[in-house]
Amino acid sequence: MKKKGSSLKQGIVLLCAVSILLVGCGEKETGSEQPGIEPIEQTGGESGNTFVEGTETPELEGTGVPDSADTGNADEAATENAQILYAAQVRHYYGGILSQITAAWQLPDGELDTSSLENGFGRMSDNRFAVADIDGDGREELIVCYANASMAGMMEIIYDYDPVLGELKREFTEWPMLTYYDNGVIKAEASHNHTHGEFWPFALYQYETESDSYKQIAYVHTWDKEISDEYEGQSFPEELDADGDGTLFSISEGAEPSYEYESYKYNQADYEKWYNEIMDGAQEIIIPYQPLEYESYADFAPDYLKLKAEAAGRERADTADDLGLLILSEDRFLNAAQTLLSEKYGVELEQPEPNFEEHTVGLVDGREVFSFTALDAGDLSYSGEKVGDVTIFGIYPGISIDDAWKRLSAYGFYASPYGEVENCLITGEGFGNISIWFSAEENKVTQITVMPFCAFAG
Repeated sequence: MKKKGSSLKQGIVLLCAVSILLVGCGEKETGSEQPGIEPIEQTGGESGNTFVEGTETPELEGTGVPDSADTGNADEAATENAQILYAAQVRHYYGGILSQITAAWQLPDGELDTSSLENGFGRMSDNRFAVADIDGDGREELIVCYANASMAGMMEIIYDYDPVLGELKREFTEWPMLTYYDNGVIKAEASHNHTHGEFWPFALYQYETESDSYKQIAYVHTWDKEISDEYEGQSFPEELDADGDGTLFSISEGAEPSYEYESYKYNQADYEKWYNEIMDGAQEIIIPYQPLEYESYADFAPDYLKLKAEAAGRERADTADDLGLLILSEDRFLNAAQTLLSEKYGVELEQPEPNFEEHTVGLVDGREVFSFTALDAGDLSYSGEKVGDVTIFGIYPGISIDDAWKRLSAYGFYASPYGEVENCLITGEGFGNISIWFSAEENKVTQITVMPFCAFAG
């Protein structure tokens, strides 16, 4: 059975469901817009800019107005809830970056050398990533170690996302032979040794709180007499080789290494004294790397969205029949929605097109109110009239546009940046997110469609 509005739904699906390029849809005319593109800095190695999506500032999630005797405990619980949500929001954003890398083979702020992948030399999962507070600022960073590439294309990047400002920053980039220390120092070994010494050259970087980035503070390499007894037309300076081992160190402090003849003037003991003073007993940090594949970050988006749903649900008394929440809790959410509607509300389920078994409609008194399409990740629609307490993330046919945006925002939705139709929102761009869009007449919602979402999958 085909009812008025079915063609509209099909048109919107065509605009919004092509997830690899244009799955996201338009923005609300006023309020709740996604913050604009922001340039970011990058330190260490390469230079470049990136752009970020903004998200809302996490609020303290309380449990109502406490009695005065319980104020302290309630405040502690609210603070703890906010901290948990904040951390989950950061990881959720990193899940979007990891989805872009694994599915689209792109960084959020640049290109990757994919020649090895394209030629079948290994897989994306041969690369690694980690999420950890590596700089000690109290917020986790995303470390991406991309080594399945040509030598020139190998890199390790530290990203930092601030959900309050809605900004992503690249703190550091270097060739991926790194050692991290708990004093904020990173030892970065050179990709090649073009010096006249067997000692492998390295740079030291120090984290700076003010710039929230790493600054190169030193570079070390050597000259061995056995390899070459002459440099720049001058003989090895025997008079400087106090320990007689035939090796002199060049220790350059600052961002620029020196290869001048005069810079080779330090002995092993000088180097060790200098190095120990900088490290001051610092301990190596063992990075919790994981394979760069979806299974390693599959929980990032669901964990965040469930926390948002729990917080939003405390303000509602009608969550039992929310079809949107089934996407968060049920692997087969279309079947769960159909079962709820048919058993509790007597919705009659039909397949109106014999040659399209993936399409099912739900009838209320002969009128098509619900529609289910079991293609790709699946989508469901709710149109025309409200049925009992049935909602989709708190919204339903007949609710005002402003109230719909307000309720959806509480669940982590924001305006999709792709701009194909109005009133389309997403919870994020990576795997495990959700897209919802609705049509409206006279400021009232008339039809709602929701589906799982990833901007980088197709």
